Amino acid sequence: MIRNWRLDWGQGDFPFLIVQLANYRSPVEYEQGSDWARLREAQSQVLDEPGTELAVTIDIGDAVDIHPKNKKDVGERLALCALAKVYHRPIVYSGPTYRAHFVEGNGIRLLFDHMADGLASRGGDLRTFVIAGENQVFHSAEATIEDHTVFVSASMVPCPVAVRYAWADNPRGCNLINSTGLPASPFRTDSWL
Repeated sequence: MIRNWRLDWGQGDFPFLIVQLANYRSPVEYEQGSDWARLREAQSQVLDEPGTELAVTIDIGDAVDIHPKNKKDVGERLALCALAKVYHRPIVYSGPTYRAHFVEGNGIRLLFDHMADGLASRGGDLRTFVIAGENQVFHSAEATIEDHTVFVSASMVPCPVAVRYAWADNPRGCNLINSTGLPASPFRTDSWL
């Protein structure tokens, strides 16, 4: 759609700002087959296109209203994206975004972009991280912030290969943020169905 509109309007790679789907429906820690999580992932993949940016709203939705009433925070996050990407202001405009991971002993270490001055959790221990081994069965995981990374592990998964974060229609209590308070975008390190 973005490429088509840019081609049709003949104005080059004009900016496209996208609001990622907010949390909606009954809160749960994890949903293997969440269509909303997959759609959020597809929205994140659009960032491969030039001149695009994504405002993450995973923390300001409404479980019973598909159109959350909190438009102020959505508008402020879009404004940050516009100030940074369109007007080239040197500001923090995004929460943490998954960059890479590597297996480290019985856990997985996650690396992020857009940390500002570091990673933090809003409201206690990190939540909504799940981890799996080669059997592709995910288990609730312990996640801790260590030197600008997140280390994820679970006793039920001694040989981990994949991590997911906030992978649900409405991930209950997802709370990974950067030092400015902007939320991390949901992600997965695998490509399993």
